[in-house]
Amino acid sequence: MNAPIGWWWPAVAIIATGVAFAAGPVYSLAVPAATVAVVAAALTIVEVIVRQRGEAGGGEYRAPRVVGGVRGAFIGGIPGREDLVLTLDLLERRILRPDLPAKTPREVAEIARRSPAEFRRYVAQRLDDLEGPR
Repeated sequence: MNAPIGWWWPAVAIIATGVAFAAGPVYSLAVPAATVAVVAAALTIVEVIVRQRGEAGGGEYRAPRVVGGVRGAFIGGIPGREDLVLTLDLLERRILRPDLPAKTPREVAEIARRSPAEFRRYVAQRLDDLEGPR
């Protein structure tokens, strides 16, 4: 198991902080020690960020919310259905009603949780409305 961060930079930061406090009013020693402490602490933070980015790429696989665009959204479960509802709203705003208010998250979730047959009817009705006469 790897340590979450290396020990070197935090140790330097702690020691330099101690030296800066011990130096007290001797600014010729306190200022450089405080500078070293701040730089070492910053390098500790940089090391943590670099390690987290490296681990993010090697972690477990996470599938995108919707694979394959619209077709994938139909088989993408609740997140895919929510994307379809939002896409239909966006199309309606662009084609017919720019003033259409956005659905609340509760409304989107309610529509997405309908049975497969009810959801397909909802999508078909929305598409019919979009393709119908203006």
